Amino acid sequence: MQRIVSSLLFAAVTLTASEAWAWPTAQIGGVTYAGPQVQGYAWKDQGGGAWTKWNSIAYRDSNVGDLKIARRSASSASPTWSAWSLETIDSAANDVGNGASIALDADGVEYVSYVDSTGERLKVAKRVGGGAGTCFAGSNWDCDTLVFGDVTDQTAIGLTYDAATLQYTVHVIFVKEDAGVYDLWYARKIGTGSWTTAWIREANSISLAPDALAFTSGNLPRVAYGESLAGIRLSAFVGPAQGNWTTSTIDANGVGPASLAIRSFVQNIAYRSATGDLRFAALNIFSGSFVLSTVTGSATRISLALDDDLDPHISYQEGGAAKRAKRKSGSWTLDVADASAAGYGTSIKIDTQPATDKALLSHTDGFGHIKVSAE
Repeated sequence: MQRIVSSLLFAAVTLTASEAWAWPTAQIGGVTYAGPQVQGYAWKDQGGGAWTKWNSIAYRDSNVGDLKIARRSASSASPTWSAWSLETIDSAANDVGNGASIALDADGVEYVSYVDSTGERLKVAKRVGGGAGTCFAGSNWDCDTLVFGDVTDQTAIGLTYDAATLQYTVHVIFVKEDAGVYDLWYARKIGTGSWTTAWIREANSISLAPDALAFTSGNLPRVAYGESLAGIRLSAFVGPAQGNWTTSTIDANGVGPASLAIRSFVQNIAYRSATGDLRFAALNIFSGSFVLSTVTGSATRISLALDDDLDPHISYQEGGAAKRAKRKSGSWTLDVADASAAGYGTSIKIDTQPATDKALLSHTDGFGHIKVSAE
């Protein structure tokens, strides 16, 4: 509890700059031109010191308009990451994969939410393997269409697990737009049940990131986003009905999209200020309000993750480079992960095995290649 409390008190935050060399970075082979890409990570303790971990990156192949995935894994028996393998999720002769977001369950099974531009449809794909999927003949993925029409290229997906019922719930946040009116929506599927949707709120123009959705310790969803004329907003599910949400303003001078991370009692949001600075908001559990601070200037394409010590890591692009900011004991350290025409669409996850907290920063370069920088 002492570690949690100390991580939530922000009386004095100092900033230090790292002079470290850029991180080891590798390009994923076979990816000719990637549009927006998003990253997922999962780790499983299999007992007796055994473990397995998975790292997956979903992306839109901009050459053909397909949604694809790159994946790798490692285990205690073979702790070095395997080579990346590529697979098509959805091709369907349509322009698919915009607004993609990814989540992995505790066994490394991947779920991807995305938009099919034909008919502006919201879809969710789950990997089932064995060529038994429904996305196309011989597919390894099941594809569900949740909403037909008016869905913008913005989705966020997440999973929760009910230990009593042994079921996963899939949660999706998405945005609909009709005649200039924007609405924030919520979809969910409990176990093998059917998809249901509920309206959250009408808003000004919304900026929603693929990692904007996170969950409290009670498995209650929260979503952070940017809203024009209102700043950075946080909508929290309060239930019991699916459409019961409350919305608050985090920073009226913030600009979306925003990235949200929640672990234990820690709730953090990363985003940009109206002047382009990298901003950080942290919930103070005693006051119930968010404490705002500036991390550094001139940041775009922001992603946030928390490590096992509940310390925040923020990936971002600045000056054509992929960078990482990490806060430890109240001080921010800035690292250059990749300086070579990089940093587009950054996504950060924390590799917790074997027994370390190391950042994995995926991004694309100026030529549409996917690169992964490992701390």
